Amino acid sequence: MNTIEERLEKLENLSDSIKDSDLGIEEAMALFDEGIKLVRGIEKDLDAMEGKIQMLMNQPDDAEEAKAETGAASKSKSKTKKADSAKPELELFNFEPKSVSHE
Repeated sequence: MNTIEERLEKLENLSDSIKDSDLGIEEAMALFDEGIKLVRGIEKDLDAMEGKIQMLMNQPDDAEEAKAETGAASKSKSKTKKADSAKPELELFNFEPKSVSHE
């Protein structure tokens, strides 16, 4: 298939053609339909590119990954010790209802 740039150029040409006052309604609708198909294809390709970029941005380097794995193992051990000795600081849902007086 053509590149995104080539399809965008084609879309611009279609748009210019549709604006031509000598064009019949049927021809304009056919060009519009072609333009919509181009737009959907471009959007699909851009979404795929965005997904790949997100995946690459979230993928750690090999050096960072090794460091993270080593650090995660030691942090995991220290968190377990802290969790055993820690007491809850807040009791969010421990409350006493207000007494209601019926006068």
